[in-house]
Amino acid sequence: MLRSTLTIWISIIYLTFLHAQSGCPGCLVSVPPGLPADTVYLPGLPDGEAGVYYDQDVSFRLPKTTTPVHAIDSTTPSGLTISKFEIVSVDGLPPGLYWQPNKFNFDVSNETDGCVKFCGTPHVSDSFELTVKLKATVLFLTQEATFPMKLYIAPKVSNTVGFSMTNPEGCGSATVTLTNNIPSGGSTGYSYSWDFGDGSPVYNGEDPQPHTYDQPGVYPVSYHATVDTAGYFLESIKVIHVGCVDELGLGKPDLFLQIFEPNNGPLIFDSSPYVNNTPLPYTFPVGIELGTGNYLLKVIDEDGGLKGGDDNCGTTSFNYLSNGTIVAGDLTVEFIIVHPVEEITSIDTVIVYPQPVNPVLNAANGTAACADENNLVLMSSYGSGNQWLLNGSNIPGATDFTYSPLESGFYQAQIVSQYGCVATSDSMEIEIYPLPAEPVWYNYRNSLRVYDTAALPANYALQWYLGTNPIPGETGIWYCSMTSGVFGLEVTDLETGCTNFYANQVTNDPQYDCTVATASPDLIPFEIRPNPATEVVTLHFPEASSPGQLMLRDITGKVILQKQIKTGQHISGIDVHTLPAGIYLLDLILKEGHRTEKLVVSH
Repeated sequence: MLRSTLTIWISIIYLTFLHAQSGCPGCLVSVPPGLPADTVYLPGLPDGEAGVYYDQDVSFRLPKTTTPVHAIDSTTPSGLTISKFEIVSVDGLPPGLYWQPNKFNFDVSNETDGCVKFCGTPHVSDSFELTVKLKATVLFLTQEATFPMKLYIAPKVSNTVGFSMTNPEGCGSATVTLTNNIPSGGSTGYSYSWDFGDGSPVYNGEDPQPHTYDQPGVYPVSYHATVDTAGYFLESIKVIHVGCVDELGLGKPDLFLQIFEPNNGPLIFDSSPYVNNTPLPYTFPVGIELGTGNYLLKVIDEDGGLKGGDDNCGTTSFNYLSNGTIVAGDLTVEFIIVHPVEEITSIDTVIVYPQPVNPVLNAANGTAACADENNLVLMSSYGSGNQWLLNGSNIPGATDFTYSPLESGFYQAQIVSQYGCVATSDSMEIEIYPLPAEPVWYNYRNSLRVYDTAALPANYALQWYLGTNPIPGETGIWYCSMTSGVFGLEVTDLETGCTNFYANQVTNDPQYDCTVATASPDLIPFEIRPNPATEVVTLHFPEASSPGQLMLRDITGKVILQKQIKTGQHISGIDVHTLPAGIYLLDLILKEGHRTEKLVVSH
């Protein structure tokens, strides 16, 4: 429902339904400051996650008049005062989620702010359209107000170091979205391996497509990433042997190293100062990153300028792949070249639970009944663990394998397995027809007359009774009683077959013979002006000593208009300009007596 509406509420709401939705007590009212006093404020619900406990409060403000509702729904008249609100239900919640307001009934003159707590563990993920149903009292009429809310329950999410999974659990099947937590960003040096654990081929790309597991089971998902982006680092050089001696021939050479860029490039490393009487083997720390090409290493004996300079103890070229020992003439050196490669391995699990079979419903005694003869019974194919639904909402306490519906609507049975998997039956429509209104009649001088024909069904049949016996042929809206006794009238709604009955004691008054017209003009003076009439009719009658009634009926006896006569009133008017031309009957019923006159409408 995309907008709120205010429509006549005609269904019966049971108090047990209201109270059994409880189980989430303790919400706190907190509406934003600055809201108008007469407004509709109902914010949306925060998102949740399947399988994760949900606990959220929603505060609201109800309107004091129909004006804010009119701004939403132009079919609702504006400016009517609302005296009372009653929270009826919140329909469309996901299985496992429940609600409870801080109170159910609001006296609008005193309080319009309230709150609802939603709590529980939702079993399924989806976008849910919720409907909040309220009963409002406007001008002494009870009406329904409905307002929409939205709730999104996200799929359950699992995270590991290397990857994360969305929707890793399912019922019957699961389509899992796998997200690489170590993306390459378009850089080279990354490689991946995905094993989905269900026998399907290993995927060696960066981002796999959503993967579907269509059989119940436990599936280990293995992920391996190799990150080879750090380059090559010359950490150290170990000088093992050189072909030179100290200049004076006394002791060991005093060594230091120099490294030059490839292609006779410039000096990029010098280990100076020298190491006096370098003990071999000796390791020189370096710590430079190597690129492509061949570098030049020089091993030098520092002689302090004697005999014209330092001695070259050996040279060799090398590159980033020269990790290990190199012999160049009398020079033997070992290069320690490090190439860091990161290896990431992660494992997580997908679980697919068995999907239970949907319940099958059976209606033992049919799917339709009258309200006073309701013996309907619905049965679920599951012997236990059922939850009955009416129009998509849980029926509190209805968990047996049978259920006797109490109102019209679409019924379903739902079961939740031990793994939280939900199975729901097809819906079955149940019709419980309301009884027609009691055909109340009154006795006027032995003439028994239906008090309000407008209350009869659109298509009806009548039958008069004396005691428990139907009176043959008496099927009209009035009956002439010529004896005393208990008389009754049965009405049948021909569209539903439902009946109702009204009976009362009649004491025959021998002064009057209802088989003959007995209207006495001087009994209750009653003037109709003008007659025939085209626009407005004015009625003059004796001053009423107590409240009475004026009825306008068509020639079939159907009541078209009813007006109350107040104590002391002696004049009334009726607008007939919209009535079809024809003959009508005007009934004046006062404590002083009853009078029926004919009215002709002409245009």
